[in-house]
Amino acid sequence: MKVKRKIEVETDKYRVGDIISFKLTDGEKIRARAVKQQADGMLFCCVDCLAAEYPMNKNGSNEGGYVASDLRKWVNAEILDKFPQKIREHMQPMECGDLLRIPTEKEIFGVNKYGVSDNTEQWPCMKKRRNRIALQSDNGDLIWYWLRDVASASYFCSVNEHGYAGARNAGYSRGVRPVFLLS
Repeated sequence: MKVKRKIEVETDKYRVGDIISFKLTDGEKIRARAVKQQADGMLFCCVDCLAAEYPMNKNGSNEGGYVASDLRKWVNAEILDKFPQKIREHMQPMECGDLLRIPTEKEIFGVNKYGVSDNTEQWPCMKKRRNRIALQSDNGDLIWYWLRDVASASYFCSVNEHGYAGARNAGYSRGVRPVFLLS
């Protein structure tokens, strides 16, 4: 049974599958699912994408991968700044050192069809295609969203509106489904 919890619940009480709800400082409503228990806390992934769409890189390149991307900068500045203080005070840096990131192709699909293999595993909830599908938070439309793996010369991995793997030009604007670690 999936339990919806308000963020006021102590963070050590979360279980994989739990969904928390909160509002960003601009009023946007967010729901995030607990996807993986880690030694230093619970990893959450937003159920749907943020209202705003972003390109991976304004210039359309994938040079430097996600680490050097414009999207990573926006995620850890503009988007992070919108997270309420009651969430931010429990956020922990992830393996990349960031407080927010986007998912990998393997975390969503369990394999790398387009990207380069990494050491992550598929989150159990993502075995269901419905959980790979994301809506845009402001209008409820099905939306493509970015993954952090490079797919080819100017493409990054993505998830299409039907929950299947894809790859898109880094200059296209797509959805963002933030991932964060709470302890």
